[in-house]
Amino acid sequence: MSQSTSRNDPCPCGSGKKYKHCHLGKELEVEQRRRSVFFIAVVVLAIGAGIAVGMLEGIGTGAAVAAAILVVGGMVVVFKNPPPPNKGSGDPAGMNFGR
Repeated sequence: MSQSTSRNDPCPCGSGKKYKHCHLGKELEVEQRRRSVFFIAVVVLAIGAGIAVGMLEGIGTGAAVAAAILVVGGMVVVFKNPPPPNKGSGDPAGMNFGR
């Protein structure tokens, strides 16, 4: 679905329904499902890698590996979907240097 589809336009899927009654909220549900699957996969990977490294090298090293995987997974989530900019924040390149 393109972002140019308004609420009252026919749905691009071809069902004949209005977009608001057919697919309006579905894109958000799919994105939330992807995020939750990614989160679960990162946690399972961190726990599995932490246990494996912990058994081979020691508990401290295993915990460090698990923490590193969780941090990198969190960074991927933040950089993939950054927060929106503040409204009225002005020019981000204009520092004004005390003027």
